[in-house]
Amino acid sequence: MTRHVNVFREEEGLKQALRDIRHAREKYEDVYVADKSRTFNTDLIQTIETRNILDTAEAITLGALARDEFRGAHWRKEHQERRDETWLKHTMLSWNDGKPELWYRPVVLEGENKTYEPKVRSY
Repeated sequence: MTRHVNVFREEEGLKQALRDIRHAREKYEDVYVADKSRTFNTDLIQTIETRNILDTAEAITLGALARDEFRGAHWRKEHQERRDETWLKHTMLSWNDGKPELWYRPVVLEGENKTYEPKVRSY
């Protein structure tokens, strides 16, 4: 994630990160928790957190691949402009039958949110 899905992103790096994440997910299927205690089992907690991290990493990477624009902390070498008409929306992800599915929600810019209208960032 640090190498390929940091602020500065390129399509091939994102694709490599996705392959790496999915490979790690395959290896996770064979995970074994040796500690069988029912209280304060940090091995079990870390194992569960690892699965959560894999899910989060895949969600971030898929969202970054879908966004063909430059916005805030999402910098794409291939896409150097903001595209508010297309991408002023929240990227969401759901897991359906074990497969990730992207969907979107609009950004609401009214009421208190008007205080923080989108602005161009440069690096």
